[in-house]
Amino acid sequence: MALTDFQALATPTLDPAESDIPDALGVTEAYLKQKLSKTKTPVKTVLMNQKVLRGIGNAYADEILWDARLSPFSVSNKLPEGKVQQLLKSIEEVLKDAEKQIVKIQPDIISGEIRDFLKVHLPKQKRTETGATIHQKRLAGRKTYFTDEQEMFE
Repeated sequence: MALTDFQALATPTLDPAESDIPDALGVTEAYLKQKLSKTKTPVKTVLMNQKVLRGIGNAYADEILWDARLSPFSVSNKLPEGKVQQLLKSIEEVLKDAEKQIVKIQPDIISGEIRDFLKVHLPKQKRTETGATIHQKRLAGRKTYFTDEQEMFE
């Protein structure tokens, strides 16, 4: 096994202990609602917090939030119940689709970052498939890609 970690965020562990923190594909609606309701931080920050939810990085957070039509800058405890349900659905759909796309492109090995299939988090892309302009802004030191199609909750 080889691991390249340019940001020094990975912590490989042999036989790790069970974690109370769910994987993004195993999160329940009740858990997500509870975690979002306890903080006033931007929803993108909550999604990327590995102490809240494991497995969502910067690019996929942008993709999930675009799919849910939810602004990454929305205050997490202001999200209505319907938007939390849509967010949960988008987490599952976006991550499962990404897995299929990556396996199709590189069936034998996952190496590097394959992002050609992303819809919003692409620096050279100016518009989404729906024709909306893609904006870029920093959030917590990271580039965030979003459109005006995404609803803001403050």
